[in-house]
Amino acid sequence: MALLLSTVIPRIKYYLCALLTVCFVVGAQAKSEQQESGPAKSGSAKGAQKSNNDKDVVLRKNGQSTVYLLSGWGKAEEPYVWYTVSAHFNAEQLAPNGKPFNLFSLSGAQDCKENHFFFYRISYMYFDTKSKALSEVFFKKSKSDILPINPETIESSVKSIICN
Repeated sequence: MALLLSTVIPRIKYYLCALLTVCFVVGAQAKSEQQESGPAKSGSAKGAQKSNNDKDVVLRKNGQSTVYLLSGWGKAEEPYVWYTVSAHFNAEQLAPNGKPFNLFSLSGAQDCKENHFFFYRISYMYFDTKSKALSEVFFKKSKSDILPINPETIESSVKSIICN
């Protein structure tokens, strides 16, 4: 189990960091539906309000993937706010068990005051566009270590939205 976590968490960090790096290098930032009606820009939480909690928010988008903050985040056990980040990949990736996936979901919680977070559920899914079938190919439910929220990261973007 520890071996699995030691391989899964670095992969997650790699995917999230790679998505963030590509977004900054290419400069591809998309507007979400909420942002078209307001002053916020993609990848930035400025202007995003908790009233937008009923719609997904695009955090990053480029030619390879789109990262979303899924709607419905909210208070958990004090002082944490729970959330789920999802990524849609335009090409198949391989889950830790070797099965292909094109959707990835990571549920976590942030302590807004202490500026740290942890993950508690990781899900790799495959959506077949022909049959319109969605299947979970791998998941892991286990609390990660508490990690700091660093500037210019997905977690930082999430914090600026959910911690208002």
